[in-house]
Amino acid sequence: MSLAQLEQLLLWLTLIAALGIVSIIAFYFWYSRKKSNNYLENQAIELRYFIQKQVDFHGQTTGYECLLRQHNPDGSWSLLQQLDSLPLQRVIFLLEDTFRVLPSKEITLSINLEYDQIVSPEFHYFVRWAISKITPMTLAVEFTVNRPIRRLNRALFLRRIREARAYGMRFDIDNVGSTLDSLKNIQWLLPQVDSLKCSMRSFRKADASVWLDLNLQFWNRLSQDNHIQLILMGVEDAADEQLAEQLKIPVRQGYRFGRPINPQNQEEQND
Repeated sequence: MSLAQLEQLLLWLTLIAALGIVSIIAFYFWYSRKKSNNYLENQAIELRYFIQKQVDFHGQTTGYECLLRQHNPDGSWSLLQQLDSLPLQRVIFLLEDTFRVLPSKEITLSINLEYDQIVSPEFHYFVRWAISKITPMTLAVEFTVNRPIRRLNRALFLRRIREARAYGMRFDIDNVGSTLDSLKNIQWLLPQVDSLKCSMRSFRKADASVWLDLNLQFWNRLSQDNHIQLILMGVEDAADEQLAEQLKIPVRQGYRFGRPINPQNQEEQND
């Protein structure tokens, strides 16, 4: 190798090393900003999972959904002000209190997770831990598709879901709505979906002339054609329940059957 070739090789190696260092710095900067902006990692903020039951045609409890709440200075509990991704380690810590008050029955326990939580390396451990803790209950991970997931990111997500379902986890899509985008965003997931959840809030019409791209009958038919369970949320009164009866939607959830309850209060009542 000539001196000129050696100099050129060293130049390229230097450039590659410099690019590597810049990439590491950029990743660290992004990761630090992301971590610092995630207020849910602040242990001083008190969080708790409330539980709300799901029922069948006969009003029998078929499962519970875990709903995250934040403790306010006035002593009340409310929905989160921000929806940052909660670290799975803290999810496990919070669920410990919830599991203590759950019945030992063959029903379903649902928890909503986000994309970052599902593709994280800790997801497998979380699924195995949760299933071992709640047996004979079945674990259902719910996922809300708020925006399209890029094709490049779909493969890892699907692999995580397939592996978890093989271990015994159910996978549910939460809050499917009345727009065509709601369908387009989840079509690629349907082969891995066990349940679809519709909320009455998305299908109520103050004006009868308002056009809905997709209605409850559409989701009911889609779920039947794909052998997917349909769950109707936001059932608030007898009219909502009658609609569920008419469409033969098997599982219902909402204030009609009980509001979310604080598991700590439930535990105190049982003592």
